[in-house]
Amino acid sequence: MTSSRLVSVYLDANAIIQSIETDGAPLAMLMSHVERGGVSLFTSELSLAEVLVRPLKEGQDQLVELYERLLAPQERLSVLPISRAILRSSAEIRAMLGNKGPDAIHVATARATSCTLFVSSDTRLRLPDGMTRMEPAGVAQWEPSA
Repeated sequence: MTSSRLVSVYLDANAIIQSIETDGAPLAMLMSHVERGGVSLFTSELSLAEVLVRPLKEGQDQLVELYERLLAPQERLSVLPISRAILRSSAEIRAMLGNKGPDAIHVATARATSCTLFVSSDTRLRLPDGMTRMEPAGVAQWEPSA
């Protein structure tokens, strides 16, 4: 029997890029957890702006289309808008933790959705208490009940 406790996980843009362009196993594993009901998966609409830069610059239309489909509203991955409340929270996070603007928006979105796990390869990222960063590669060994 699965735990009734749902774990909220945030996907940073760099984790999405890594999962799509290098190693799809972490994203596939997270989606599997979502389908089994143990995980809720979140990211910000800001991720779309970040993941599209290189494919647009290099004319990789298929990759652009793939990212646009992945980051469209869907059941398995909640893509949240950048609201005024998120911007206010990101300013507080910048003031407290010193993250850069885009990083603070990601952290604020994760905090707004009660995420306790932040999947990112950014080692400079500072997270508030109660939130843990995990490298995308670490997802393979991670269990939501752990």
